[in-house]
Order: sequence, then structure tokens, then C-alpha cells
Amino acid sequence: MAAEAIEIRMARLEGAYEQVDKRMGSIEAAVRDLRTQMRGEFASLRAEMRQQFYWVIGLIVVTILVPIGLRFLNP
Repeated sequence: MAAEAIEIRMARLEGAYEQVDKRMGSIEAAVRDLRTQMRGEFASLRAEMRQQFYWVIGLIVVTILVPIGLRFLNP
């Protein structure tokens, strides 16, 4: 009788273990997909920031060179 109770408990634990294993597998897949998506988003964000940085540097250079150029053009 005690052996049957232990077998029933073990079967219940095995079923619960399989269920936890399936859930962990789905969570792992979701995290993997999220990582892939985040990498793509970060790459596009870096490209956009790089482009904006070049625009800002260009504006700063123009802002510095225009007064210098105007000084030499107007004697």
C-alpha cells in the first residue's frame, strides 16, 4: 500500500516535471526571440544616432567656418 502511494506521488511529480519543462522551453524560446528583436532594434538605433551625430558635427563645422569665411571675404 505504501509502495503504491509512492508510485502515485512519483507519477504526479513526473507529470509536473514534464509540464515545467515544457513551460521553461517556451520561456527560453520567447527570450531568444526577444534578444534577436532587441539586437535588431539596437542596431537600427545606433545607425540613426550615428547619422544624427554626423549632422550635428557638420552644423558645428559650418557654424565655425562661416564667420571665418565672412571675415576674409569682407575686407
